[in-house]
Amino acid sequence: MIPAVITDTSIMFFAKGRAWTLAEDHPKFHDVKAILASGSDDIDTVVQMTDVRVAVEAATAGRAVLTNKALTLDGQELSVAWRKKAVSQPDSLKVLIVNTGDKVRVQGDDDAPDGIYIVGDLDDTDINKRVMVEDEQGEGYFGYVANTSIKEIMHDAA
Repeated sequence: MIPAVITDTSIMFFAKGRAWTLAEDHPKFHDVKAILASGSDDIDTVVQMTDVRVAVEAATAGRAVLTNKALTLDGQELSVAWRKKAVSQPDSLKVLIVNTGDKVRVQGDDDAPDGIYIVGDLDDTDINKRVMVEDEQGEGYFGYVANTSIKEIMHDAA
């Protein structure tokens, strides 16, 4: 059980050697409240939900860093649009760890049939369709797919 003080308008809990606080207007307030009230001891999940910077780091295996001023990927600053997406949907940034040559499982894309594809190129300016894919034989789908349709990343599989 994570030590916490929970009220209708605020939460304070202790984890990872420090106190964390959330006000009622925090986007994950009710989710964190429910987890803490359940008696869970899943500290990592609660901290990720509380601090978007931690969530961004977790979603990108440490490759992306969110600060008050910028979002960087492997030391390179990304656009303001990516930073806004990081703040509002940190889990969606997993697509930033896709590399050229990786294989990805695509499912539910409006254009590409479900399947496994090789990543051919990346467009860091497009926050909705960053990854260009092609089938292994080069005879099927070739083009960009929605970030949300990438369900699995198989690094260095090509």
